[in-house]
Amino acid sequence: MADVKTAYRASSNFTVTALEGLASDTAWDSGWTSATYDNSSNKDLDLLLSAKFTVESSGLTAGQIRVYVYVPLDDSNYPDLFSSGTEGSQGAVTVHDTLTLDHAMYLVWTGFTDTTASQVYNMPQTSLLTRLGFCPQKFAVYVAHSTVAAFETTGQQVTVTGVYTTVT
Repeated sequence: MADVKTAYRASSNFTVTALEGLASDTAWDSGWTSATYDNSSNKDLDLLLSAKFTVESSGLTAGQIRVYVYVPLDDSNYPDLFSSGTEGSQGAVTVHDTLTLDHAMYLVWTGFTDTTASQVYNMPQTSLLTRLGFCPQKFAVYVAHSTVAAFETTGQQVTVTGVYTTVT
């Protein structure tokens, strides 16, 4: 008799060049977006999102780092979320307003920060199936923080790992 087992794909890191050096915003409407992650070929049953954020060495105040996920309206069109930047394209962006942020994105993780210089904050692997109630076919990540200083120019990482079943 065959066994059905959970299996994990090799992790995939998003390009984060515009995340490095990201300045803070206490309104959460200035941040960074990833490129679109497309699960339509793999058809993973769940996607695990994790991240690592390194803050600057000076000018820090206690604050938060927030990670959101947003999904397209259909196979290729995102809702109009940003007044600058492009939905589903890696780079710095500005959300239209806090209302748009609250009703058009899913808050996946909040990390609280202190004033420790060059501190690394790790977002543990988080199930999108559990957080969203479904596993998205496509999605992008939005990150904003309120630590006053910018993120360090190195040491940033956003990773996704697909989960599927296999028969052995």
